Amino acid sequence: MIRIAIALAVAVLSMALVACGDGSDEPPPEGPLAEALGEIGGAGEHGSFGFAWTEPRLARASGVETRLMATALGPNAETVVQGAPVLRRRLGFDPLSAERLVSIGGSYAFGLRLDGISASRLRDALIASGGTVRNSGDVQLVDVGDYAVVPAPLLRADVNGLGARDAFGPTLTVLAISETSRDSLLGRGDRLIDQSIYRAAADCLGDVVAVRMVPERHLLSVEFGIDLVAVGVAGGREVLCVLGGTADRAERTASALRVSLGPDAREPRTGEPMRKLVRAADVETRSYEGVEVVRAHLRPAAGRPLGFLFATIARGSLVQLITGS
Repeated sequence: MIRIAIALAVAVLSMALVACGDGSDEPPPEGPLAEALGEIGGAGEHGSFGFAWTEPRLARASGVETRLMATALGPNAETVVQGAPVLRRRLGFDPLSAERLVSIGGSYAFGLRLDGISASRLRDALIASGGTVRNSGDVQLVDVGDYAVVPAPLLRADVNGLGARDAFGPTLTVLAISETSRDSLLGRGDRLIDQSIYRAAADCLGDVVAVRMVPERHLLSVEFGIDLVAVGVAGGREVLCVLGGTADRAERTASALRVSLGPDAREPRTGEPMRKLVRAADVETRSYEGVEVVRAHLRPAAGRPLGFLFATIARGSLVQLITGS
């Protein structure tokens, strides 16, 4: 019932945008990714907000393993998934039993939201370790120490970065680095789905089951003429979406990707032949609600696991693939 309500809300919002003179004939994005974008607040102009998402049940059904789900959520948040056995044993909750996992941030996660989980034992442990608690609507907010402090109960589970500012509800747990990040994960402020660039990203990615979106300036602390990069995986395939910038920039990006993902190219950082990493990629361009979109669709080379594109974010080579430098 919750998902139906969210889907209806997203549809109503999209119709309202058209009615207000958006002028777009594009169908609104649908599905669990769009629903997740409709739950997160803190939207900034031109894709300035990083976002990652997966649903463990969908991911497992699509053949995406735990390692890749963790990688998609980004540094800091991935340690919560990696620490699942310890968290389950010591604190009574399993991140991999969540209905949905969402992180926000940039080059690393500023916070993680776990839907469908009640982590009351963790809440109690955080309070016992010196945290203060107060009620806010239907959730309890717990503050532990200074900004970005990792409380002892989470440190003992090898969780990094998160836990200074948290929220707990009957079916919701948030672990965050700051109050701002916690508020965003609780859906306070303008929703990400309100921004056309995030709608364009959801439309471009399609029915993937694990996603990471990174603002341009968080890829290598440089600007190269786009706004947001989104990467997704599902069912033995990977999708790269490069969003924003001008139509000319999009055409140059598409041309660069056709070369840099071609069989005769090499991975910019490792030097490995591209033919040993991915099969030939299909690259196309389009515009969605005025946002320029370049989409590359690829599959791993024989014997290679999913995750090539996520790895290029981590090692800093994605910018070189996009720019052809």
